[in-house]
Amino acid sequence: MITIGVLMGSAYADDSVHVMNSLCRLSKERWDVNLLFFPGIESRDLCTRRAGGACCEDTQSLVDAFIIVGQKLLGMLLDQPKGSIFADLLEHTPYVLLKDDQDDVKQAFAQACALAADTGGTDKRRMERKERKDNFERALEFAMRAHKGQVRKGSTVPYIVHPIETALIAMTLTRDQDIMIAALFHDIIEDTPYGAGDIEAAFGSRIARLVQSNSENKRKGQNASDTWKIRKQEFIDSLDQKTKEEKMIALADKLSNMRATYQGSRKHKEDFWLRFNEKRKEMHHWYYRTVAEKLREFEDTEAWIELDHLIRKVYENDG
Repeated sequence: MITIGVLMGSAYADDSVHVMNSLCRLSKERWDVNLLFFPGIESRDLCTRRAGGACCEDTQSLVDAFIIVGQKLLGMLLDQPKGSIFADLLEHTPYVLLKDDQDDVKQAFAQACALAADTGGTDKRRMERKERKDNFERALEFAMRAHKGQVRKGSTVPYIVHPIETALIAMTLTRDQDIMIAALFHDIIEDTPYGAGDIEAAFGSRIARLVQSNSENKRKGQNASDTWKIRKQEFIDSLDQKTKEEKMIALADKLSNMRATYQGSRKHKEDFWLRFNEKRKEMHHWYYRTVAEKLREFEDTEAWIELDHLIRKVYENDG
């Protein structure tokens, strides 16, 4: 198997959605290719941050080649000082430029696959990467099967973008691959036909437990709008009993959601909130601010800092 990383700006821009859907269709035609999306690079200012050793090494161990969407994004990445996250990654990982959504996505995909097939360097490097890469690819295939056909609420963005982004955020918090995989799976029990037993059978009891601990009781059969506050309060209360590793997944999930909320609310203004079961903006503010405060033990991490920053921008008129 080979893994292609896709670096892009906002996942919710029309051209990004076109590229994602096109690449997903192409990847279905090849049994040996996985896609790993890195959306929202520009908006969350990742390029200027210094590379965390664990995050950089883990990403490098998983991705064989990158597709970079847009000349502007490539220029920005290449202009970053040595030691920033993607500057280091691009120094060691081959990439293909997709200039804009009018470019031939199929050609860029084929070129990236060809580069990926030649990646690997020394036999030692191949052996070092193989176990972690194989395990994550198996998890990625499982998650893509589980979320097949699903899209983000009120959009045409493939749903799998959210769990992948959640796993990538978790990667900045820990090198524990079980936590990364559980982050990738965090919505499977809630939103797909697969259950905890399926996850345990394929990936073990620890990952199944981590996913279960971050799964909401959806109260199926009841009106989701009527149960929204009850479900959110239950999650808030559960944070007092969660382990640190379970809270990492919660933080990663909430940050990914806030990134989407920031982009969506900028694009659709007040109409954005109409897509949700709870349509009052102030209730979403209550939920995310309360969760952020409950996760304040991570306040020195870039993930929590970004979550706090986005809550202020979206709900508290800060910038």
